[in-house]
Amino acid sequence: MLVILFMGLVFVALSVWRAHCNPENNINVVDLVLQNGRFDRVAVVFLAAFGVTTWLMVDLEINGKMTEGYLGLYAAAWVGPLVAKVVFSQKTMPTTTMTATVTETKEGKP
Repeated sequence: MLVILFMGLVFVALSVWRAHCNPENNINVVDLVLQNGRFDRVAVVFLAAFGVTTWLMVDLEINGKMTEGYLGLYAAAWVGPLVAKVVFSQKTMPTTTMTATVTETKEGKP
């Protein structure tokens, strides 16, 4: 089983590297660790944490110890912030407008 997982990992890595090396694609693997052309420590830690937690999930599944709770925590940790970003960072917020009209009447005249 581990051999199949390793082969899958190698396949994905080679596919990403081929896309990176192809000048027709806009994929740059180095962007995963850089921000504005400079090394970004937060990006590296984030990428490493993602890799470790993903490997833990695979290991739990291989050993038959995966539960819905573990999967829910993993999803909440990695998918939740992305959904929140999409939902709460809309550039155009829905707005409502209210219009009022004022009419003037003079007393004593019909």
